[in-house]
Amino acid sequence: MTRYRLAPDVGVIDDGVRVFAAALPEGPIVVLAGIGAEVWRAVLDADLPTATARLVTEGAGPQEEAASDAALYTAALVDAGLLVAEHGEDV
Repeated sequence: MTRYRLAPDVGVIDDGVRVFAAALPEGPIVVLAGIGAEVWRAVLDADLPTATARLVTEGAGPQEEAASDAALYTAALVDAGLLVAEHGEDV
């Protein structure tokens, strides 16, 4: 199982509408809104199936669409250095 956590030295402000995240101290600041912010909230300390279930429960779309959005945005957030993937059975 792979869970996603906030990367070290990342600062986050979530105003309830948008999520502002930056690798400190140099940035850049990434602003997430809409489905991007929803995925951010859903995937923190979770795996992709859990994040997908959270998105569906929150009304972000049907299962297939939520799974696709979760995978796409999570990969982009990991690539940007804002989230890290922790692999293992009991992470």
